[in-house]
This record gives sequence, structure tokens and C-alpha cells, in this order.
Amino acid sequence: MAKLENSKIRDFTLEEYFAEDIQTNLHLFSMHGRRVKGTWFFPSHEHFQYELNYVIEGHQDFTVNGKTYAQQAGDLMLIHPGEVHFNRSGDGKEFSYFCLHFQMDDSQLLPALSRSTQTYFPAGSAMTERVMPHLHRLIGFSKHTASLNVLDRMSMMAELFQLFGSVADVLSSEKTAQPEPPENDRLAVYIATRIEQLVKNLHLHGPNDRDRTFINDIAADLDISLSYCNRIFKRRYHMSPRQYLSSLMLQKAKHLLKQKNLSIDHVGELLGYREIAHFSRQFKRWAGMSPAYYRQMNKSREQSN
Repeated sequence: MAKLENSKIRDFTLEEYFAEDIQTNLHLFSMHGRRVKGTWFFPSHEHFQYELNYVIEGHQDFTVNGKTYAQQAGDLMLIHPGEVHFNRSGDGKEFSYFCLHFQMDDSQLLPALSRSTQTYFPAGSAMTERVMPHLHRLIGFSKHTASLNVLDRMSMMAELFQLFGSVADVLSSEKTAQPEPPENDRLAVYIATRIEQLVKNLHLHGPNDRDRTFINDIAADLDISLSYCNRIFKRRYHMSPRQYLSSLMLQKAKHLLKQKNLSIDHVGELLGYREIAHFSRQFKRWAGMSPAYYRQMNKSREQSN
């Protein structure tokens, strides 16, 4: 019946424009600006999000995978997931910076990000010239995120998409290595989706003994070896499936720990840990601190705001 109706509609159509189904998943984990003293530093760490770090004023030394960049005002850093990095004042004086932590599963942006090997983009480069207007507008939005109405929030999201579109356009214009074959790309996305669903189900439905071996199960379902599963996933996401799982589990644990009505024991249970000691040890490996200390730190931050 539907086909017949569509056929009738087309019989009367003189001109038609049709956009294909578009799906882009954006997760903005944080967006903030900070002015810090000359003695400030952020210790060595890694995360599963991409990070854009932009110096507004002053001088920052930014070390990525053992290489240090002297980041001056107007310079931009692009950090890939899983890259170990730390930053501090470059001259012992105060400075200010702005950064974004994000994941965006988009068929054009993500391949461009994955293929790029460039970390440092100096002021005046093609990249910084393209993204600077968007960054400065986002800096303005970030100062008032608590009071944004729906229209302002949508405007901020539009600015984010403009920013990421500019990043992709500049990166795509560079000569890069051949992209991963489309089939492998689809497999990597499927593996990531299964991991994300696992973490969601842990929260909604509680622990499952089979969750401990689920990556092997995914590889078996796809009829591929575990090593091949790890390889195609790492080429797209710059980390192993297990590292991706740990990152999602950490984010979920942090979210749950912010819920004041949940005890730490209950948070551990929701994430599949039957013993609080096991959950505490695992959280400390992920975050470098105990769940209790993280909860207290978050409480102190809320009280100071």
C-alpha cells in the first residue's frame, strides 16, 4: 500500500529534493576555560575522548607521548584517545587555556581525525585560522552554560558542529595515509556499539557473569580472531576494546558516584562488582584515586561553586 501511495505521489511530482538519512553522535564530555598560576600543572594521564586544547594567554608546555610542545597564545593541540599527556606553565607565569573533551562518531569527521598524525597547530596555521572564530564564540558560551536557555544551547551546539566541520575540512585537505577499508571500519563501530550497550545494560539490569568475557564473545560472533578484533578497533579508536570499556566504565562510575542517594557499595553493584573492595581497587586503577576520595572531591567542588 505504501509503495502504491509513493508511486502516486511521484506521478504528480515535478521536482524533488531528498536528503539521505543522516546520523551523527556527539558526546561533549567537558568544555571549560581556566586561568592558572605559574606553579600549576596537570599530571600525566590519558582518556578515551579526543581533546582540543587552545592557549588564550601566556605559555604552556604540553607533553604528548613524551614529546613536549611550547604552546603559545593562539596555538592549538589535538590529542587522540589513549595518548599519554600532561601540561604545565612553560615559563613559571600564569596562563589561561580553553579545552574540549569529545567523542563524535561521524562518517567524515572520525576518519579524518583517525588518519591525522599532527598534534600541534601553531597560531597562523590553516587549522587555527579556521577554528579560531568558533573557539572564541564557544569560550563565550562556556562562561554562561548554567544559564543558557534552549535557543542558546542549540546555538552552542551549532557552533560545536561548525568547529568540528572546520577541523575535518582542514585535516581532509592534507595528504594522509589510505583509510581503513570500509568493512573493517563498520566492524570497529559495531564492536564499540556492543561495548557501549554492555555498560548501559550493567547499569539497567545488573551484573552478568558472561560480561567478563564479552570481547572474546564479540570476536566469536563476528567470526574473527581476538587479535584482529583488537587491531581493527585500535586503528579507528586509537585504543583497544578493553581500554574503551575501562574508559566507559570510569565515566559511568563517576556519574553514579555523583548521585548522592547511592552508596559506594550500591554503585559497585550497579557496575557488576559484588565486593566493594574489588570495585574500589578497580576505580583507583582507572582514576588514580579511591571512589570515596573522588566523591569527597566532587562535593568540595560543588560547595565552592
